[in-house]
Amino acid sequence: MARLVDRGQVLRGQFLRGLLVLGTSLLLSCRAVGPSFTAPAVSVPPAFKASTAESSAAASPSASPSASPSASSSDSRSASPSAANLKLTSDWWTLLNDPQLDRLEQQALAANPSLAIAAARVESARAQWMTVLADRSPRLNADASVQRFRTSRDVATAPLIAGQRRAIQDNQFSPQLSLAWELDFWGRIQRADESSQAQLRAVSLDAQNARLLLSADVAAQYFQLRALDEEAKILTAATRSRQNALRVAQARFDAGVTTDLDLQRARTELANAQAETADLARRREGAENALAVLTGQAPSELRLRMFADPLPPVPSVAAQIPADLLTRRADIAQALAQVEAAYAQIGVAQAGFYPQIRLTGYGGLASSDLSNLLSAPARIFSLGPSVSLPVLDGGRNRANLKAAEAMLAETQSNYQQRVLMALREVDDALAELGHRRAIAALQATTVEASGRAARVARIRYDQGAASYLEVTDTERTELGAQRAIVQTRGAQWAATIQLIKALGGGWSE
Repeated sequence: MARLVDRGQVLRGQFLRGLLVLGTSLLLSCRAVGPSFTAPAVSVPPAFKASTAESSAAASPSASPSASPSASSSDSRSASPSAANLKLTSDWWTLLNDPQLDRLEQQALAANPSLAIAAARVESARAQWMTVLADRSPRLNADASVQRFRTSRDVATAPLIAGQRRAIQDNQFSPQLSLAWELDFWGRIQRADESSQAQLRAVSLDAQNARLLLSADVAAQYFQLRALDEEAKILTAATRSRQNALRVAQARFDAGVTTDLDLQRARTELANAQAETADLARRREGAENALAVLTGQAPSELRLRMFADPLPPVPSVAAQIPADLLTRRADIAQALAQVEAAYAQIGVAQAGFYPQIRLTGYGGLASSDLSNLLSAPARIFSLGPSVSLPVLDGGRNRANLKAAEAMLAETQSNYQQRVLMALREVDDALAELGHRRAIAALQATTVEASGRAARVARIRYDQGAASYLEVTDTERTELGAQRAIVQTRGAQWAATIQLIKALGGGWSE
């Protein structure tokens, strides 16, 4: 009897190993259904439009003066990293050597809720991938049951004992292990795994892009704040000058040297300067509040003193060739990962048309007497494959396939649109910088000329050769020119940060 039991165990072991070898061989010989991933075709020009135009202007001997950089731009080029040695860096703002900006950026990266949201999405996508990955492995469950049961004697299946139907009342103890393993002949699980991995990559790249966008927004608000402070200093000096002018006009009026019209003009100019100063304070507070939210703080928790130093020179950022842009920008890589996930989902949908083959079984013990539970007669087992073939599903599988194909077409178009938008964003930023440099050069001339005109008008007024209207007109022109060039420098900083964002990161030597 013991030999028969041992021989049965050997045969069952050989049968189990044979099934496993057969299943593994079939799995290795089968090819996953569905199309293989192919990156969508995109048309990438050899150079950016603005870069080509700037190079042509520089090479042309008849280039207009407005195409040349201003003096401040020339200084910034000498102080910035070499355009030929620019490389991607994640903490690009540290190269600006601004400790205040460094602190704000670090605060934003540590406390901004949008980055926490992006990180949570990455963890969620990773967990979803792990659940799909688990389908590749067999599932083994341990079960145990203890039952006290009694059957009815008033049914046809009740046993006959001594000519009478009897009820059976007994105990049953049954510990067992159950096995379930889907043999992925058609690659359904493989394609689902590929799709989940691509989705995880897409979500991770989205988190990387969120970090870049946040750091760019912080820098943009910071330099806007500094531009407002520099403009406020100009208005403060103008206000003091107008206060002195009002005192002089009042003294001259009291002495009967000038008219009431000149006095009222002096008061009007002072009131205008004070009103514009108040408006700048309003705009500064709004910029400071926006910066507080970006750094994860309540507006009342962030109070920055007015910056004493002027805006630093704008650095020169070289735009790489457009093909490099496709590998630098996280949002483009994210769109490509979504295309890859959509390709894999088509394979998942196509696998639904094929039969599902599973290896199932269980083994354990069952006995009505606890003392006999570990004996050989109490052993039970079952092992074998099962096949499930979809015959009539109401068109569900076909609809799933059409939905997957439509999603692939959507992600491909979205990828192509992302590439076009990225090229446009870089060209927009380059064009903005080029035009702002030309504007700044002209404005520097305007500031110098309007300053001389204001000084001449003041001398003429003091000598009685001109009216106060001439003074107010020239001083208003000078003040407008001074503010305009500061606003242009602020716009240059905004365009520079936009270019860094459009290129997918910063630069380093």
